[in-house]
Parts: sequence; C-alpha cells; structure tokens
Amino acid sequence: MHEALANICVVLVRTKFPENIGSACRAMANMGLNDLRLVAPERLWPEPMARLASSGGAPVLEALRVYDSLPAATADCALAVATTARVGRRRGRLTSPRQAAPQILDWTTKGRVALVFGPEDKGLNTEEVDACGLTVCIPTAQAYSLNLAQAVLVLAYEIFNASLALNRGPDTPGPAASPQPASLAELDGLKNHLKQALVAIGAIPQNNPDHFFRPFKATLERAGVSSREARAWRGLARQVLWLRGQLKE
Repeated sequence: MHEALANICVVLVRTKFPENIGSACRAMANMGLNDLRLVAPERLWPEPMARLASSGGAPVLEALRVYDSLPAATADCALAVATTARVGRRRGRLTSPRQAAPQILDWTTKGRVALVFGPEDKGLNTEEVDACGLTVCIPTAQAYSLNLAQAVLVLAYEIFNASLALNRGPDTPGPAASPQPASLAELDGLKNHLKQALVAIGAIPQNNPDHFFRPFKATLERAGVSSREARAWRGLARQVLWLRGQLKE
C-alpha cells in the first residue's frame, strides 16, 4: 500500500442504512483505505454492517469512529473533498474522480484528506459542500446517483490507481518537507474572519456575504494555506476590523 493512502479518511454523513456502511468498509479495505468516520448515522446495527463488510472489511468496521458534526469529523484534516451527484452554479467547480485523484494524493503530503459522502437520499447539502475545498462528481451514463458504497469504491479506486504510479524505488529521494498545512478548523476560522473584514470595509455586501465571498473562499482553498500563513492572514483581518472600529469612532 502506498503510504499516501494511510493519510486519507472516508467520512459518511447521516447514513441511513447499515448495509451501506458495511459495504463501504469492504470497498475501502480493497483499495487500501482504513480510516472510516461516521457523522450522525441513523442506524448502527452490527449484524448487517458486519455481514456486508465481510472478513476483509472487518478491521475497517471495528476501527470506525462516530462524530456529531462534519466539522468535528474533519477537524484534523488539511483538505475535505465533497462528493455530489447534483450539478449547478451553486455547486461550484466540479471535477471527476480521475482528475481529483492526483490532487488528493498531493494533498496527503501536506496533511490528512477527508473524502466526504452524503446520505443516500439527498447527498450533501450546499453548506456541507461549501465546507469542503474540492468537489467531485462521478460521471454516469444516466442521470441517476450511484449507491453510496459504489461511490466510495469509484473514488477510492481512482485514488488507489493513481497511487500505483507514485511507487518509488528504494534509492529515490522522498519529497522535501512541506510546511504544516492549515487544518480545516484553522481554514474555516480564517475564512470567517476574512469575510467579516471584507464586510466591514464594504468590499462585499452585508446582506448576502456568503455568496460574494465565494471567489475569495475558492482562492484560499486552492492555495493550500499553511498553518503559519492562516495565522498571518487572520492577523491582517483583525487589523482591518480594528481600524474599521477606529474609523467608526
């Protein structure tokens, strides 16, 4: 298994059927992934989960962790990748699993990457997609969404396949050390702080700041901001807010 795969987790949000959790465990195990996280699952029934996971996926099932919210589940990650079957302007820039796989592997050199999948009936909502830095849409011949475990398998396969090309010989030097990436919690704090500063100086309107902040948000997410850079940008945002307060006085 390529070492990059150990830095990838799968996050299933509000799953409805335990069978899909078990099938996802089996798919993950086959593609070298072992970190499964569940956000507010509706049913955690051991028997159907274990039956669908089979013996191969049992270690993934036994090690899964449950969280109350998506931010909690991805707080230690440098990048979260949303998956969606819906397209449209509000979904932002979409990429295919094959296009996304090299980017995901590159991010694993900076920190942990979360692959985020929504509930079976509706998928991730817009707010959850917006909380992720990359959005993947699996192309299909028909206008239907894939089963949850199938979607996990498709994205995991493309990442695994891309990782095979990265296998290095014993004498090949490894990549240079990268700065500590900003966690998603740090990046969320930066985005919220910067949005407040832009509203304060009138760069974006106060009545719909989230919509007009999207270009700034996309730039920050593509930039791969380090933890140190996030603190520096937040310092700038604080100074803008402080100066704005001085002007009001």
